Parts: sequence; structure tokens; C-alpha cells
Amino acid sequence: MTLVPIDFDREGLGAVLTSHGYVAASNAFFIWEAVTQYLTKDGIETTFRFLGQAPVGTRLAFTYIRQDFIDGRAMYGADYLYNTMVLRDRSFLFGLDPEEVADFLAGHGWRLLEHLSYEELAARYVAPTGRQLLSTPLERMVYAEKI
Repeated sequence: MTLVPIDFDREGLGAVLTSHGYVAASNAFFIWEAVTQYLTKDGIETTFRFLGQAPVGTRLAFTYIRQDFIDGRAMYGADYLYNTMVLRDRSFLFGLDPEEVADFLAGHGWRLLEHLSYEELAARYVAPTGRQLLSTPLERMVYAEKI
């Protein structure tokens, strides 16, 4: 596994990955956790245009914040976070509607394999280990495959 630092809104993912040894013709497993909400729509689209060129069978796991929270339509008990990260700091910029994730992925050549809330993720993968995971209904996890 290689962790690659990048500013998705200012740098091209392909060039940065290549400089860290990525071979475009090889399958990869991209993990994009706790990032998407901080990016502009252009940064998201540019990244997914690159990811859309990945070889068939490549996998992608990423998290996102719900769009209804970003828009202020649903607070999920996180009013302080909304006031801080969305309104005051303008740190949370991008979100998705859970009902639109599969179509969003398909539009970029990906197939949705799993789409979990953090409660589902904790119950399925964390609870059996005896550990606890703090979760929030704001964030969801996606696991997809390039088709």
C-alpha cells in the first residue's frame, strides 16, 4: 500500500500517482476516506474522470457526506458541525444523495458493490472484533468496482 499526498482541487491525480510508482495498466485498490466532503465539485469530477480510466476490476472505497446535510435540509443532530464546517469555515463543500450514488458511479464507469452507513459498517466489520467505532449518520461508505 502506498499513501499518496495530493491536493485534489489543484493537482492531477494521474501525474501524482505516476510519480509514486502507479502503473496505469495495473489494477489498483483506491481508498479515498474522509476526503470528498472537502473538495469542490470540479475536484471530484476531475478525480472521477481519472478513475474512470482505471482497468476493469480495479476497486475503489470512499466515504462521503450526505448532500442533505451540506444543503442544511437535515441536521442529523450535528447542528454544531454544520454551523462550523459548512457555514463558518466552508470546509464541507461536496456531498451526495445516497439514492444517487449508484448512478453517479455508473456515469464514471463504476459499479456499486456495497453502500453502507457507518452503523452498518460498525455492525458488520467492527463489532465482531470487540472494538467500538464512533459513527455518524452524516457519512456513508462506498465500495465499487471498475467495469
